[in-house]
Amino acid sequence: MGKIVSVDLGDTLVAFRPRKYELIYEVLREEGYENLSLKKVYRAYINTMAKYNFPDQNGVNPFDVREFLYNLSINPNNMRLVKKISEIDRGDEYYTYDDAIDFLEFLKSNDYSIALVSNATPRAKRVVRELNLDKYFDLEVYSFEVGKVKPNPAIFSIVIKKLGYPEYHIGDIKEMDVYGAKRAGIRSILLNRFSFYENEGIKSLKEVTAYLRVGT
Repeated sequence: MGKIVSVDLGDTLVAFRPRKYELIYEVLREEGYENLSLKKVYRAYINTMAKYNFPDQNGVNPFDVREFLYNLSINPNNMRLVKKISEIDRGDEYYTYDDAIDFLEFLKSNDYSIALVSNATPRAKRVVRELNLDKYFDLEVYSFEVGKVKPNPAIFSIVIKKLGYPEYHIGDIKEMDVYGAKRAGIRSILLNRFSFYENEGIKSLKEVTAYLRVGT
């Protein structure tokens, strides 16, 4: 059996800007919560969604705004703030990270099969094709298509069934990528680009390449 790697999409291979949690952070600052750090908002945002194993109507992890506010010790009954955050959507800009293509080329040149495993809406699938990334993937698994979201290990079981066990899953969210892969019996590499996790993971796909090269 050949070598296999699974990889996340958003903030691993592709940047989506502005990120939803960044927009939420700005709203909170406008509302007077100026002592909150972006890191704290991010962690509350992720922890609110990572408890779910099945997607919402958009195909991604449900996001309960009131629970998110509670996680930040903000009154979840402030319905004006709840409404304001609920109306925030994702940004429209997206692009491939500078280190992504070299990473994918390295995997292909070393005979890896690559599975994309993404918690995503249908938009992500269009983005992958527009950025010409689909040529690298032997399998694409999107939550909106399969009805499961990371950290549900069942989303990784699709990869295992079709390609075999990945040597690693690479992703940027510990609570979804790392924990989900672990629950499926797959080792993981946390891509900690923005230092949201203290003393954990690695900072770039160049480092992932260097790590994998040792074993090739």
